[in-house]
Amino acid sequence: MLRRGFKSQSEKRAIELRRILSRKSIDPLPARDVAQHFDVTIWEPKDVEGISASDRQQLLSAGHEEWSGFTLRVGLRHLVVVNSAQSPRRQNSVLMHELAHIILGHDLASATFADGGEFIPSTYNQDQEDEAAWLGGTLLLPRPALLWMRRGRLSDEDAATHFGVSPDLLRWRIRMTGIDYQLGLVSRKAAS
Repeated sequence: MLRRGFKSQSEKRAIELRRILSRKSIDPLPARDVAQHFDVTIWEPKDVEGISASDRQQLLSAGHEEWSGFTLRVGLRHLVVVNSAQSPRRQNSVLMHELAHIILGHDLASATFADGGEFIPSTYNQDQEDEAAWLGGTLLLPRPALLWMRRGRLSDEDAATHFGVSPDLLRWRIRMTGIDYQLGLVSRKAAS
């Protein structure tokens, strides 16, 4: 459960970050632009030295659905490794989720290797994951952007393309914010 006031604080952060980056509330906010603003380095598996060709192949083909991204701290800086085999929209969401962890000052989870060689997280904080999911989604799709989209009668697919997000993320934000209820679209859809 998110702490009291977190959702409204996230909306304010999303609008303020857009202002800082000279964007309107209805403009797309690519995660790579946010990473640049916060001086966060983004790598793909091809950028990581020491990974064998067969391991890289495993990460990007057979195992590409098993991971999306992770954040490392290198000295005082952050590094996000993203799965380049996933769609650009998915990468954008994953990057924004990881950046939300950084923006919120979350502790990075630690990980260990299991006996079979699997890399597994040894610490996991559900509250921090929930906060990063909420803030990441809000940074990509703040409430004013959702209102603009609905009032402009953009289809979900057109809006998802405009904002560089998946239709699933867009629908989740619409549902979680109650935009359709606010605009009375739910009762209209049910009547048609």
